[in-house]
Amino acid sequence: MVRVAPAVLVLLLLGVAGCGGDDSPTVTPTPTPTAPPSTLKLDFEEGPTVGADVTSVQNAGTGAPDVDVRTTGGAKVTVEKGREGGNAVRFPAYTGAPTAPAAVLVAEDMLDGTLDPASGDFSFGATVQLDEKSAGSDADNGNNLIQRGTFDSLGQFKLQVDKDVPSCRVLGDDGEVFVKSETPIDPGHWYTLTCTRTESEVVLSVKAYDDAPGAGTWSTKGPTGTISLKGLPLTVGGKTGPDGTPVGSPDQFNGVVDDVFLTLG
Repeated sequence: MVRVAPAVLVLLLLGVAGCGGDDSPTVTPTPTPTAPPSTLKLDFEEGPTVGADVTSVQNAGTGAPDVDVRTTGGAKVTVEKGREGGNAVRFPAYTGAPTAPAAVLVAEDMLDGTLDPASGDFSFGATVQLDEKSAGSDADNGNNLIQRGTFDSLGQFKLQVDKDVPSCRVLGDDGEVFVKSETPIDPGHWYTLTCTRTESEVVLSVKAYDDAPGAGTWSTKGPTGTISLKGLPLTVGGKTGPDGTPVGSPDQFNGVVDDVFLTLG
Protein backbone atom coordinates (compact mmCIF):
# COMPACT_ATOMS: atom_id res chain seq x y z
CA MET A 1 0.00 0.00 0.00
CA VAL A 2 2.86 2.34 0.67
CA ARG A 3 4.12 1.76 -2.88
CA VAL A 4 0.71 2.50 -4.53
CA ALA A 5 0.23 6.06 -3.24
CA PRO A 6 3.00 7.66 -5.32
CA ALA A 7 1.68 5.94 -8.47
CA VAL A 8 -1.85 7.24 -7.88
CA LEU A 9 -0.53 10.74 -7.28
CA VAL A 10 1.38 10.72 -10.57
CA LEU A 11 -1.68 9.54 -12.53
CA LEU A 12 -3.81 12.32 -11.11
CA LEU A 13 -1.27 14.97 -12.15
CA LEU A 14 -1.10 13.56 -15.67
CA GLY A 15 -4.88 13.63 -15.91
CA VAL A 16 -5.01 17.33 -15.01
CA ALA A 17 -2.24 18.27 -17.43
CA GLY A 18 -3.77 16.22 -20.24
CA CYS A 19 -7.32 17.58 -19.75
CA GLY A 20 -9.04 14.41 -18.55
CA GLY A 21 -6.71 11.97 -20.25
CA ASP A 22 -6.81 13.49 -23.76
CA ASP A 23 -3.66 12.47 -25.65
CA SER A 24 -3.73 15.48 -28.02
CA PRO A 25 -0.33 17.17 -28.36
CA THR A 26 0.25 20.50 -26.66
CA VAL A 27 0.08 23.39 -29.15
CA THR A 28 2.70 26.11 -28.77
CA PRO A 29 1.47 29.55 -29.90
CA THR A 30 3.27 30.90 -32.97
CA PRO A 31 5.21 34.06 -32.11
CA THR A 32 3.90 37.22 -33.74
CA PRO A 33 6.39 38.28 -36.43
CA THR A 34 8.10 41.58 -35.86
CA ALA A 35 9.08 44.11 -38.51
CA PRO A 36 12.77 44.14 -39.43
CA PRO A 37 14.77 47.00 -37.93
CA SER A 38 15.42 50.06 -40.06
CA THR A 39 18.96 49.94 -41.34
CA LEU A 40 18.81 53.73 -41.50
CA LYS A 41 16.57 55.62 -39.08
CA LEU A 42 16.85 59.36 -38.57
CA ASP A 43 14.35 60.67 -36.01
CA PHE A 44 16.42 63.78 -35.08
CA GLU A 45 15.61 63.41 -31.39
CA GLU A 46 19.26 63.37 -30.34
CA GLY A 47 21.41 66.46 -30.88
CA PRO A 48 20.74 70.20 -31.19
CA THR A 49 17.60 71.84 -29.88
CA VAL A 50 14.95 73.69 -31.90
CA GLY A 51 16.39 76.61 -33.85
CA ALA A 52 19.98 75.33 -33.78
CA ASP A 53 22.06 74.45 -36.83
CA VAL A 54 22.62 70.77 -37.60
CA THR A 55 26.09 69.57 -38.64
CA SER A 56 25.68 65.82 -38.12
CA VAL A 57 22.83 63.42 -37.40
CA GLN A 58 22.78 60.35 -35.19
CA ASN A 59 21.54 57.20 -36.86
CA ALA A 60 19.08 55.32 -34.62
CA GLY A 61 18.97 52.34 -37.00
CA THR A 62 21.30 49.37 -37.30
CA GLY A 63 24.36 48.81 -39.44
CA ALA A 64 24.48 52.20 -41.15
CA PRO A 65 27.16 54.91 -41.09
CA ASP A 66 27.06 58.29 -39.44
CA VAL A 67 25.24 61.03 -41.32
CA ASP A 68 26.83 64.41 -42.05
CA VAL A 69 25.41 67.70 -43.35
CA ARG A 70 26.94 69.02 -46.58
CA THR A 71 26.17 72.53 -47.79
CA THR A 72 26.96 75.05 -50.52
CA GLY A 73 26.25 78.75 -50.87
CA GLY A 74 25.82 79.33 -47.14
CA ALA A 75 22.79 77.05 -46.86
CA LYS A 76 21.90 75.54 -43.48
CA VAL A 77 19.92 72.71 -41.97
CA THR A 78 18.21 73.64 -38.70
CA VAL A 79 16.12 71.88 -36.05
CA GLU A 80 12.37 72.52 -36.13
CA LYS A 81 9.38 70.98 -34.38
CA GLY A 82 7.96 67.93 -36.11
CA ARG A 83 4.34 66.86 -36.61
CA GLU A 84 3.96 65.31 -33.15
CA GLY A 85 6.06 67.83 -31.25
CA GLY A 86 9.42 66.08 -31.50
CA ASN A 87 12.38 67.30 -33.48
CA ALA A 88 12.57 67.45 -37.26
CA VAL A 89 14.95 69.22 -39.65
CA ARG A 90 14.29 72.19 -41.90
CA PHE A 91 15.99 72.42 -45.27
CA PRO A 92 16.60 75.78 -47.02
CA ALA A 93 13.68 77.74 -48.44
CA TYR A 94 13.30 78.13 -52.19
CA THR A 95 15.22 81.11 -53.62
CA GLY A 96 15.16 80.66 -57.41
CA ALA A 97 18.74 81.94 -57.51
CA PRO A 98 20.85 81.07 -60.60
CA THR A 99 23.20 79.14 -58.31
CA ALA A 100 20.93 77.73 -55.65
CA PRO A 101 22.33 77.17 -52.16
CA ALA A 102 22.05 73.54 -51.14
CA ALA A 103 22.04 71.51 -47.95
CA VAL A 104 21.78 67.72 -47.82
CA LEU A 105 22.26 64.93 -45.30
CA VAL A 106 24.85 62.44 -46.52
CA ALA A 107 25.57 58.87 -45.37
CA GLU A 108 28.90 57.68 -46.76
CA ASP A 109 31.54 54.96 -46.19
CA MET A 110 29.39 52.21 -47.67
CA LEU A 111 32.03 50.35 -49.66
CA ASP A 112 31.28 47.19 -47.64
CA GLY A 113 27.80 47.01 -49.17
CA THR A 114 25.95 48.54 -46.22
CA LEU A 115 22.63 49.99 -47.44
CA ASP A 116 22.83 47.99 -50.69
CA PRO A 117 19.39 46.43 -51.32
CA ALA A 118 20.91 43.76 -53.61
CA SER A 119 17.97 41.62 -54.87
CA GLY A 120 15.87 41.68 -51.69
CA ASP A 121 12.75 43.58 -50.76
CA PHE A 122 13.28 46.99 -49.20
CA SER A 123 11.44 50.19 -48.36
CA PHE A 124 12.41 53.78 -47.68
CA GLY A 125 10.62 57.01 -46.86
CA ALA A 126 10.09 59.94 -44.53
CA THR A 127 7.48 62.23 -43.01
CA VAL A 128 7.50 65.65 -44.69
CA GLN A 129 5.92 69.08 -44.81
CA LEU A 130 6.60 70.81 -48.11
CA ASP A 131 6.96 74.60 -48.31
CA GLU A 132 4.35 76.61 -50.21
CA LYS A 133 7.00 77.55 -52.81
CA SER A 134 9.49 74.86 -53.73
CA ALA A 135 10.30 74.97 -57.45
CA GLY A 136 10.44 77.22 -60.49
CA SER A 137 13.99 77.69 -61.74
CA ASP A 138 16.51 75.55 -63.61
CA ALA A 139 18.74 75.60 -60.52
CA ASP A 140 16.00 74.38 -58.16
CA ASN A 141 13.16 72.70 -60.01
CA GLY A 142 12.35 69.71 -57.82
CA ASN A 143 12.38 68.28 -54.31
CA ASN A 144 14.63 65.25 -53.92
CA LEU A 145 13.83 63.55 -50.63
CA ILE A 146 15.88 60.32 -50.44
CA GLN A 147 18.33 59.20 -53.10
CA ARG A 148 21.15 56.76 -53.65
CA GLY A 149 22.70 56.66 -57.10
CA THR A 150 22.03 59.07 -59.95
CA PHE A 151 19.87 58.76 -63.06
CA ASP A 152 22.80 57.56 -65.19
CA SER A 153 24.42 55.23 -62.63
CA LEU A 154 24.15 51.42 -62.77
CA GLY A 155 21.61 51.41 -59.94
CA GLN A 156 19.41 53.87 -58.10
CA PHE A 157 16.58 54.24 -55.62
CA LYS A 158 14.98 57.62 -55.23
CA LEU A 159 11.94 59.29 -53.64
CA GLN A 160 11.05 62.81 -54.74
CA VAL A 161 8.26 65.40 -54.71
CA ASP A 162 8.39 67.32 -58.00
CA LYS A 163 5.69 69.95 -58.60
CA ASP A 164 4.03 68.75 -55.37
CA VAL A 165 3.64 65.21 -56.78
CA PRO A 166 5.44 62.32 -55.00
CA SER A 167 7.16 59.65 -57.08
CA CYS A 168 9.85 57.03 -56.74
CA ARG A 169 12.28 55.34 -59.10
CA VAL A 170 14.11 52.06 -58.62
CA LEU A 171 16.80 50.87 -61.04
CA GLY A 172 18.62 47.55 -60.92
CA ASP A 173 20.33 45.19 -63.33
CA ASP A 174 16.94 43.99 -64.64
CA GLY A 175 15.68 47.47 -65.46
CA GLU A 176 13.83 50.52 -64.14
CA VAL A 177 10.45 50.86 -62.46
CA PHE A 178 8.91 54.29 -61.91
CA VAL A 179 5.73 54.96 -59.92
CA LYS A 180 4.03 58.31 -59.44
CA SER A 181 1.13 59.59 -57.36
CA GLU A 182 -2.00 60.52 -59.32
CA THR A 183 -2.70 63.50 -57.06
CA PRO A 184 -0.44 66.23 -55.63
CA ILE A 185 0.11 66.73 -51.95
CA ASP A 186 -0.82 70.00 -50.28
CA PRO A 187 2.16 72.16 -49.16
CA GLY A 188 1.97 73.10 -45.52
CA HIS A 189 0.43 69.74 -44.48
CA TRP A 190 2.22 66.68 -43.13
CA TYR A 191 2.55 63.43 -45.08
CA THR A 192 4.43 60.17 -44.72
CA LEU A 193 5.82 59.00 -48.06
CA THR A 194 7.00 55.42 -48.50
CA CYS A 195 8.46 53.58 -51.47
CA THR A 196 8.62 49.76 -51.37
CA ARG A 197 10.39 47.47 -53.85
CA THR A 198 9.49 43.79 -54.11
CA GLU A 199 10.48 41.15 -56.66
CA SER A 200 7.72 42.14 -59.08
CA GLU A 201 6.71 45.76 -58.40
CA VAL A 202 7.38 49.11 -56.79
CA VAL A 203 4.70 50.62 -54.53
CA LEU A 204 4.34 54.26 -53.52
CA SER A 205 2.27 54.99 -50.41
CA VAL A 206 1.19 58.48 -49.34
CA LYS A 207 -0.33 58.86 -45.87
CA ALA A 208 -1.94 62.23 -45.17
CA TYR A 209 -2.56 63.78 -41.77
CA ASP A 210 -5.33 66.11 -40.58
CA ASP A 211 -7.59 65.28 -43.54
CA ALA A 212 -5.11 66.69 -46.06
CA PRO A 213 -5.66 65.73 -49.72
CA GLY A 214 -3.35 63.51 -51.73
CA ALA A 215 -3.39 60.23 -49.79
CA GLY A 216 -3.29 56.94 -51.67
CA THR A 217 -1.30 53.96 -52.86
CA TRP A 218 0.03 53.45 -56.38
CA SER A 219 2.14 50.69 -57.91
CA THR A 220 3.95 49.78 -61.10
CA LYS A 221 4.69 46.18 -62.05
CA GLY A 222 8.10 45.16 -63.26
CA PRO A 223 11.36 43.54 -62.12
CA THR A 224 14.33 45.65 -61.10
CA GLY A 225 16.79 42.92 -60.09
CA THR A 226 19.96 43.40 -58.10
CA ILE A 227 20.88 46.90 -56.96
CA SER A 228 24.58 47.35 -56.26
CA LEU A 229 25.65 50.94 -55.72
CA LYS A 230 29.40 50.47 -55.26
CA GLY A 231 29.79 52.72 -52.23
CA LEU A 232 27.81 55.68 -53.57
CA PRO A 233 26.49 57.98 -50.81
CA LEU A 234 22.89 58.05 -49.68
CA THR A 235 21.46 61.56 -49.51
CA VAL A 236 18.45 63.18 -47.87
CA GLY A 237 17.15 66.54 -49.10
CA GLY A 238 19.01 66.77 -52.42
CA LYS A 239 21.61 65.09 -54.58
CA THR A 240 25.38 65.04 -54.60
CA GLY A 241 28.25 63.78 -56.70
CA PRO A 242 29.90 60.42 -55.97
CA ASP A 243 32.13 62.11 -53.36
CA GLY A 244 29.16 63.47 -51.37
CA THR A 245 29.50 67.11 -52.47
CA PRO A 246 26.22 68.83 -53.41
CA VAL A 247 25.98 69.38 -57.18
CA GLY A 248 25.16 72.65 -58.91
CA SER A 249 21.49 71.76 -59.45
CA PRO A 250 20.63 69.67 -56.38
CA ASP A 251 16.81 69.70 -56.58
CA GLN A 252 16.87 70.95 -53.01
CA PHE A 253 14.01 69.79 -50.80
CA ASN A 254 12.32 72.92 -49.48
CA GLY A 255 10.51 72.15 -46.26
CA VAL A 256 10.65 70.07 -43.08
CA VAL A 257 11.63 66.40 -42.90
CA ASP A 258 11.27 63.88 -40.07
CA ASP A 259 11.57 60.12 -39.44
CA VAL A 260 13.71 59.17 -42.43
CA PHE A 261 14.12 55.42 -42.80
CA LEU A 262 15.55 52.71 -45.02
CA THR A 263 14.60 49.12 -44.18
CA LEU A 264 16.26 46.20 -45.95
CA GLY A 265 14.55 42.82 -46.00
